[in-house]
Amino acid sequence: MSTTTRDAAPAADRPEAPARQRYLHEIDGLRGAAIAIIAAYHIWFNTVSGGVDVFLLLSGFFITGSLLRGLESGRGLRPVRYSARIVRRIFPPALAVAAAMVLMTAIWLPRATWNQQLGDLLASAFYVGNWRLAETSVDYLSSNNGASIVQHYWSLGIQAQFYLLWPLLIAACAFAARRSGLRLRWVLAAAFTLVFAGSFAFALWEVAADQAYAYFDTRARLWQFALGALLVLALPLLRLGRRTAAVLSWTALAALAACGMVLESTRFPGLAAVWPVAAAAAVIVVASARPGAGAGILLNSRPLQTLGRHSYSLYLWHWPVLICYLAATGRDTATIAGGVGVIAVSLALAAATRWAVEERLPATGLGQRTARGAYALGAASIALVLAACAGLYGYIAYERHRLDPAAAAADASVYPGAAALAGDLDFEAADFIPSTLDAADDRDPALSGECNQSMEGYEPIRCDFGSDEGGAERTVVMYGGSKIWQWLPAMEKVAEARDWHLITFIKNACIPTPEQPNTDEERYRSCDEWNDSVVAEIGRIGPDLVFTYGSRVGYDPVESFPDYNERYEQLLESGAEVAVVRDTPSPRFDVPTCVDLNGPGSPECAVDRDAYYPDPDAFGDLPVPAGVHKIDLTDYICTETACPPVVGNILVYRDDAHLTNTYAATLAPYLESELVAAAGA
Repeated sequence: MSTTTRDAAPAADRPEAPARQRYLHEIDGLRGAAIAIIAAYHIWFNTVSGGVDVFLLLSGFFITGSLLRGLESGRGLRPVRYSARIVRRIFPPALAVAAAMVLMTAIWLPRATWNQQLGDLLASAFYVGNWRLAETSVDYLSSNNGASIVQHYWSLGIQAQFYLLWPLLIAACAFAARRSGLRLRWVLAAAFTLVFAGSFAFALWEVAADQAYAYFDTRARLWQFALGALLVLALPLLRLGRRTAAVLSWTALAALAACGMVLESTRFPGLAAVWPVAAAAAVIVVASARPGAGAGILLNSRPLQTLGRHSYSLYLWHWPVLICYLAATGRDTATIAGGVGVIAVSLALAAATRWAVEERLPATGLGQRTARGAYALGAASIALVLAACAGLYGYIAYERHRLDPAAAAADASVYPGAAALAGDLDFEAADFIPSTLDAADDRDPALSGECNQSMEGYEPIRCDFGSDEGGAERTVVMYGGSKIWQWLPAMEKVAEARDWHLITFIKNACIPTPEQPNTDEERYRSCDEWNDSVVAEIGRIGPDLVFTYGSRVGYDPVESFPDYNERYEQLLESGAEVAVVRDTPSPRFDVPTCVDLNGPGSPECAVDRDAYYPDPDAFGDLPVPAGVHKIDLTDYICTETACPPVVGNILVYRDDAHLTNTYAATLAPYLESELVAAAGA
């Protein structure tokens, strides 16, 4: 997103075409159109619009023009003044709004999301939020993460990284031009073309390989800045007839407006991003060659000019206001009236921010006179966000101390968990554990670390728990995906009681079928090879018992029965008995968030048992090879009719599919009796 200086695609200052030093009203209007498109598609259609791509192009255009004018005028790049100007214009508005978002999080967003939101806000305060979003977007174990209140700051992070890189590139080009005797503009053209071609090729590759990561990857976005830089060099050479200019500008503006309706968001920032970037470039070309021609009438209109002046602040505010509206109303998208309200509130906040932070603050002279003052202002802006985050973290720490799940779970008379479904129990009402603040992290940390293979990984990763392998009564292997790993707390209790040694082989989203459904994708090819390698390793280990899947409840909210028998036969060849567990329900909505919004007793947060298990006897009737023992613990997770979010004062799910560690541990007595029978212990 653009900022309020010419050097950073300003929202407040008037832009100039670098080559001709001409004031271009149309670019203010283009920014107004871009922010209107961004807001409309976010609010009513929940989709990518291409508007942010326009701002990235404009940033490349203005930054390059400013730096080039400095070089050609003999002033040089003046990096200290350049960076100070960027800091004093970008930091205060963005970070003041970020601090406000901490308060908005505490008031309107579910507690289950607070840790995620604070992590995102801290990353955004240091302008690396795009990389955090890239990592979490491809984290299978974080797949239930809701929309971040600061998600839109990814573009600010990419721009800040561009602001650091671009002066270095231009300085290198200036040095090369002096040493070689070549014209600076020709050297710059070659460098910008190489950046454009390299980044665009990388974007095409990364979109095909991992689009979710590519969307936030600075490397896959540099071509958009580079195209803006090439425009700076090309504009003095371009000529357009009035009729051609009119047709081109109207076509470009219409194409920009239609981008979100026509293009798939999963193709950005690759080929799909060419559409909005090319449209914006065409508008700039027309504005420079034929000011006022064609769509210039609309772009120069007062509404779009006003939106353009407020575009930075409006971009900062529209997303958090929308997220809080959706959280408060429980909707996925805004109604027409609700969306109008979101826009009205966002406009009011943007106007106030522009007046207070973008106009009045500079007028005071605070941080405006020297580079040192600008850096101090930037540091103070970051400190404001850090202080706000520290306040909310302090409250979270207090709640964690008040509701310590480890200490509370030791009192089975208050927190019986699964035992509450095993028979009639009298237990006192209490705040459930873990709290929704900690539910997402109520899992064994090794699951997202050294004991867990990624969806694309091939090599088996072995981890050992319980008694020493050499002296243990039994050796048990846990083999499967994250819904096998969720049983580890119960398995560890069994191992402790029975003097067993546990070995785990876990890979995300991988089930032990002999053939995967789609070998075109890396995750399935790797799953095939990983399964074969793990079975071979189990054969070498020769355990007493293997614990794995017996059915599957995956993305479709109903039990299915993949053909596991061939894999069971391979496991039996190791000499082990095989215990297969009926899969647990996967609600496919974030249970802690639902509990935050509706309460632990709300039927909206429970799932219908019959919907997941339409034939309650299907698992028991499933034909399996001799030596395979079926375990069904559904009665200790669900009542006869429903699977509630809280059982025996313990939260059952940590996300949209997996049991909390705290609840899984209460299943140990019931799992133990089944495993003992299977292992013949």
